[in-house]
Amino acid sequence: MRFIGLLSVALAALCGQAQASDLYLKYKLYAIGLPIGSGTLNLSLNDSDFSLNANGQTAAFGKLISDGKGSVRVKGDVDGSSMRPGDFAFSMTSEDEKDTVSMKLRGGKVREVVVNPPQDRMKERVKVTAKHLEGVLDPLTAAVLPAPKGLAPESCNRTLSLFDGKERYNIHLQYKSQRSSSTSDGRFKGKVLVCSARYEPVSGHRKGRKAIQALADNKSMEVWLAPVGDTPYLVPLRASITAPFGPLVIQADKYKFTD
Repeated sequence: MRFIGLLSVALAALCGQAQASDLYLKYKLYAIGLPIGSGTLNLSLNDSDFSLNANGQTAAFGKLISDGKGSVRVKGDVDGSSMRPGDFAFSMTSEDEKDTVSMKLRGGKVREVVVNPPQDRMKERVKVTAKHLEGVLDPLTAAVLPAPKGLAPESCNRTLSLFDGKERYNIHLQYKSQRSSSTSDGRFKGKVLVCSARYEPVSGHRKGRKAIQALADNKSMEVWLAPVGDTPYLVPLRASITAPFGPLVIQADKYKFTD
């Protein structure tokens, strides 16, 4: 879940009145240059509501990544200048286990959470307080960023407050550059924003865990943001992080937008 939050980093909002929009993206996941997984993202929105659906799967990569598949979906309302997630559902199945998370959010506040199986070692985890569950987004709604100024540096510079049903964390984005990019299907070709991304744990994690500290200290995370047609939104076209075993990259190779 944390990885989804980091590599699908985002918020969602409107600037003025947007037309009904549909976006389809297909991604590939690479580890040290080798394809080990794929995924899709579907966005539908209009002036009153939105829905997002994502699916993905990975193949075994030594002892570091196992076979698995997952799906995430969220529906919510569009209220003036913001998207308000309502119902969120996550499911992930690996070789020997299945994890599910369902949440209900209202007005940026988490109202209900069901996690199966329940988290273990709760006494070792930083407590998630009621305050931590206010003013947050789920990681999938965090796949579309508001960009009233388009590909300006301001569209990068922000902090995202996320809760995935288990952990509360922040993603700090900072403008790095602007560059040209394209998808292999040729349907997207143009400028993108390059933003650095930094993970900050807040609660729900096991305090003192080396993996958490290593992720918080990692300064290699980066996301490329591409426009969603002529709408005031940006979505991740590429996201990357340098892991101990080498680079891990998610890259969009198919892009289809209609409005």
